[in-house]
Amino acid sequence: MLTCPMNNRFQENAKTLIDGSAEFYLSSNVTSISHSIKTGYVNDDFDLYVFLDPDSVTAAHLNFNPYVNALFLSKKTSDENDISINAYAVQVNDAVQAGNIIERWNKKYSQDDRYPDETEKVLYKLMPLSIEYTENLNMEVLDRLEFHLNQPGLIPRFLNRLAAKLQLWVGILRAPFFTASIAPVILGAAVAYHQQSAIHWSTLFLTLIGAIIAHAAANVINDYYDHRSGNDEANVHHNTFSGGSRMIQNKIITPGYTFFIAVCLFLITIVIGLYLNSVTTGNVVLYIGLAGLFLAFTYSATPLKLSYRGIGELAIVGSYGPLIVMGTYYVQVQSLNLLPLLASIPNGILVGLILFINEFQDMQADGSVGKNTLVVKMKFKRRSLAVYKMLLIFVFLWLMGFTVLKMFPVWTLLTLFALPLVFRAFAIASKNYDKINELLPVNALTIAMHLIITLLFAAGFILDSII
Repeated sequence: MLTCPMNNRFQENAKTLIDGSAEFYLSSNVTSISHSIKTGYVNDDFDLYVFLDPDSVTAAHLNFNPYVNALFLSKKTSDENDISINAYAVQVNDAVQAGNIIERWNKKYSQDDRYPDETEKVLYKLMPLSIEYTENLNMEVLDRLEFHLNQPGLIPRFLNRLAAKLQLWVGILRAPFFTASIAPVILGAAVAYHQQSAIHWSTLFLTLIGAIIAHAAANVINDYYDHRSGNDEANVHHNTFSGGSRMIQNKIITPGYTFFIAVCLFLITIVIGLYLNSVTTGNVVLYIGLAGLFLAFTYSATPLKLSYRGIGELAIVGSYGPLIVMGTYYVQVQSLNLLPLLASIPNGILVGLILFINEFQDMQADGSVGKNTLVVKMKFKRRSLAVYKMLLIFVFLWLMGFTVLKMFPVWTLLTLFALPLVFRAFAIASKNYDKINELLPVNALTIAMHLIITLLFAAGFILDSII
């Protein structure tokens, strides 16, 4: 609603132009990349209501930066000038309010084929922060009005921008998947504690940070090369678990900046690895680190592109299993042992299964660009489902088998508490292995199974040492 008095002529001209227009240009941005669309709207005393596709670039931008610009162009043959509105976008969740806007929208665009049905889109309210009346030839600002009551306060604005920046980097790095690198570090440390009843916390912290940053580097470089191959662009079924971060596709960061971020992350990983190697005996950490960097980079990077040759899954198993667990163990104990290697196998397989189940939804997009993942190579998702089930069963056979052989502590039986998750994943996957959205719970369950099984396994080693 109008929050302050306006110059009468300015108000009249602005209202005439806005009410007389069918569309306006909506511009958004997160970084230096701006994006504009032409869209319809409903005007309510300078509050503008628009419908956006939740998967659109503009909607993606609003997740990180709600500040937008609305430009209404006058007819060049008229005496009117352009109106530019700087606004703050908020999603409308009130059903009554949304219903009123939909009713007005349908009345306004009932004869317009450009907007056939907006009910499946998300409704946003653009609250004006300022309105500028500009000369349409040289964009000179002729008049300007501030809507002070719509301006967020200094502290809320700072906190909102800080939260948006944090959310942006969480998205770029795909941070929610860091459990895949955090859990094996905890497992390696637990096995080390089981062997020596002590933890060197400073080096453990550096190991954890190094593993997370290496994981982030692999994620970002994967986004870059999947963009270059056209894989992420071809993925029309992208979701929280697959299809990349979408940062390039949503015009949030450029491919060049993506590559730059990846290189910086790899360099930080190298510095941490070299330091850990310098404070441990021999060069075992160096060799493990080099192997990890090689697999992280070549997983998607040319010329090897391991993930495009059906061996990317093995690279993931090796990286997040033996390399991280053994590396963490060695930094703590500074000796090699068969036990951490045996303990690392279930963790590596479980992380590999996270990737494997995500490939179900990506099968069509991967196959279209020659990305021959295991799921693509098997051709039929039913076969892939059988492999998924067999590998999960194998994980428990491995854990129980080496417990019976007394290689693993009896507390390893704690991992059996994760069986209900396994049964639920099997039930859902058996019905929905060839579907997209219906399979999403299995993607989530696979991540949960990895984290819970690995942490319970690690707890077993610690409990065996202290009880």
